[in-house]
Amino acid sequence: MKLERLSQNKIKYSISFEELVKKGFLEEGLESFIWHDLFDEMVEIAKEEYHFEISDSISIEIFSLNPKEIVLILTIDEISEEVTKDDNFGYNKINGKIIYCFESIEDVILLSLSVHNLQVMVDSKLLQFENQYYLIVDSENPKSIPVLYEEYGTVPNLSLEFLEEYGTPIIEKNALEVITDYFSK
Repeated sequence: MKLERLSQNKIKYSISFEELVKKGFLEEGLESFIWHDLFDEMVEIAKEEYHFEISDSISIEIFSLNPKEIVLILTIDEISEEVTKDDNFGYNKINGKIIYCFESIEDVILLSLSVHNLQVMVDSKLLQFENQYYLIVDSENPKSIPVLYEEYGTVPNLSLEFLEEYGTPIIEKNALEVITDYFSK
């Protein structure tokens, strides 16, 4: 089992299928206690390696990114200093960047045209991950348009680090302006 810290409260575990077979995962009649044992082991490793204080709430996302291993992301429910929640607007701000998820590219296009109509300059980056589009926005005044972003997209539960590592970059810089240039004519 390999592990990598993705953010203040997220750890990525890479577990080979051979390790899973040794733990009894791929046998007929798989029992749920095997999963509980694996999750308990993951929590213990997080405590030892990264000195996490585990709260009552953790979440585990399961990804299979290649045929040789399974990737699990453990998220510990604690707000770090680098992630804050603005209760007035309901978005997450991570290192001065705001992340939004869109179901289709059409939603991103409509957003870019709306932002252009408001004449707001926004530094942005567009990525794709698992058939969804993620806009990473760095704005001097992020409170001016978060409601507009949420009209077309949602706030994802994926970390910035995870998206930048596993997402496919589409437009690296000034994504909203580039999209507007292509589709406003």
